[in-house]
Amino acid sequence: MKYLLITWLLCLPAFNILAQNTTFPTELKYRNSINSYIGLIELNFNYERNIIQSPKSYTNIRAGYGYWTNLQLEGACVEAVMVHVLGKRNNHPEFNLGIKYIIDKAGEDNAFVPLFYAGYRYENPEGRVIFRFGITIPSIFNLGIGYKF
Repeated sequence: MKYLLITWLLCLPAFNILAQNTTFPTELKYRNSINSYIGLIELNFNYERNIIQSPKSYTNIRAGYGYWTNLQLEGACVEAVMVHVLGKRNNHPEFNLGIKYIIDKAGEDNAFVPLFYAGYRYENPEGRVIFRFGITIPSIFNLGIGYKF
C-alpha cells in the first residue's frame, strides 16, 4: 500500500501537466465588442468583454448606458450584465443576468431593477458582426446589433 501511494503521488504532477490544454478549436478571434440594443421601452449602448471561454460556450461581461421609459418614469439607465452564450457555430442561445440602475429624470424615483434576458445571437466566431433578439425583463422585447474588435 505504501508503494502504491508513493507511485500515485509521483505520477500526479505528470497527469496534471498533460491535462492542461489551453487552446480551443473555437477560440474567439475578437474578445471585445460594442453593441447597441433597442427594446420596447429602452435604448442602450454597451461595451462587452469575453472573460471565460470553453469549446462550446463562453461568458462575457457587459456594461452599458442608455435611456429608459415606462410611461410613468423616464431617464438614463446604467447596467452591468453577465452574458452566457452557448454553441460553437454561428447560431447561439444567449442568457443574461444583471442589474440596471434607472436614474429618473425628475430625480425622485431612482431604482435598481433586475435584468433577465433569453434569446438568440448570430455571431460568427471568425466574423465581426453580432445580431441578437430575444425576450427581456424589464423591457419585454430586445433587438440589437454589435461590432467585435
